[in-house]
This record gives sequence, structure tokens and C-alpha cells, in this order.
Amino acid sequence: MKRALMVFVAAGLLVGILGTSAGADQHIPLHPHMLVLGIEFDGEEPVGYEKCIDLAANNKLPLSAHHSALHVGTGGEALLNHAGHIVVPGAPVSPWADCEELIGFFFPEG
Repeated sequence: MKRALMVFVAAGLLVGILGTSAGADQHIPLHPHMLVLGIEFDGEEPVGYEKCIDLAANNKLPLSAHHSALHVGTGGEALLNHAGHIVVPGAPVSPWADCEELIGFFFPEG
């Protein structure tokens, strides 16, 4: 359930926002990004992670075509499926503002 939510937020949610063209990036609000390294799943549930990094010191990044490649394209898919990492957009695109909130949601036990 939580894996599906994490993947949904990182990819599926943005598909509707992004569309298929790089020009669609202009309609996304500026937002920060979190990189979760070494995410481990037991079936559908995330059970561990190595580290979470607030990219660019949690500053909002300028919009560019990276969104269509990193979040929803082959880059984002390869990052998760082959390396066990995921880039999660921050608020207002997702409910989490930073790594502390993101990790607290998926791993409330610490």
C-alpha cells in the first residue's frame, strides 16, 4: 500500500500534471525534491531506506524538462527499479515539505 502511494506520488501524480511535453513543466508550481537512497520493500510495503537527502538544500528548483524524465520517464523508472532510489517532489506537488516529513510518514517508528 505505501509502496504504491510512494510510487504514485513520485510518478503517477505528476503524469496528470505534466502531460507528455516538456512545455507542460511550465504549469507545475516550483517545488523542492527529496532523494531517498536504498529504499527496500517487503512486497508492497517500504521497510527500510539508507538515507534521505533534501536536494539543493531543500530549495525550490527551476522547472525544466527533467520532470518528464526523472519523475515519470525512463530515468525515474530506472532509478527505482535498478538502483533502489526514488526522487520525490516536495510540497506543493506532494504532501511532504522535506525528508523529515517524508520519512516520518513512511517510517513512523524511526
